[in-house]
Amino acid sequence: MNVKFTILASIIALSLGTIAFFSSKETSYTLLDASDLAANTTKYEADDLLRVRGFVKLGSLIREGKTAKFVLQLNEKEVPVFFTGATLLPDAFKEGARARVDGVWKNGVLVADKVEAKCASKYEAGYKEEEQ
Repeated sequence: MNVKFTILASIIALSLGTIAFFSSKETSYTLLDASDLAANTTKYEADDLLRVRGFVKLGSLIREGKTAKFVLQLNEKEVPVFFTGATLLPDAFKEGARARVDGVWKNGVLVADKVEAKCASKYEAGYKEEEQ
């Protein structure tokens, strides 16, 4: 009875360990600012999942059906992005918006399948003080 329990517990532990190892590798993103990626492009391989933050450069957004091309910038450094259209672009996504892009670095371009955008005016009140 004790041997059966030990074998069963070992199989369960090994299975859970294997699942945890392989699933975490597939969903682990490296969080970067656009300036960090632009400065260290050779550090990242095509299979590295990257989550890059920055601002959409003014005048860089080109929509082509479901896909889009734009430049993500931060601290005067730029990263070209190709959005695959696998998900929908958010309503708040526009030139000048703060954005977070998930994708992989391929041939000098961040190929993204997910984009999130923040509209600063939504979160900052910006009330003027009343003059008396």
